[in-house]
Amino acid sequence: MKTNGRQERNGVIELTRKEIIERIDREAKRRMHMSANELLRSYRAGRLEDAGAVADLLALSNLLPDNDPLFGNGTAA
Repeated sequence: MKTNGRQERNGVIELTRKEIIERIDREAKRRMHMSANELLRSYRAGRLEDAGAVADLLALSNLLPDNDPLFGNGTAA
């Protein structure tokens, strides 16, 4: 079965790093008026108000390694 152009096997959809970041960024901008980078840095610093409103995006970010540049641990994403 195909889902949004991605192959799904046994109920699992594989996403690339780029696709994960694009999804987080698109929804962070729509819901919170901030970039994915701003959202995740604010969350990790304990400054994100209403984290429940973006819990799905935070869960999606857990698919990235802890040292991913998106979290501000290195070069820009």
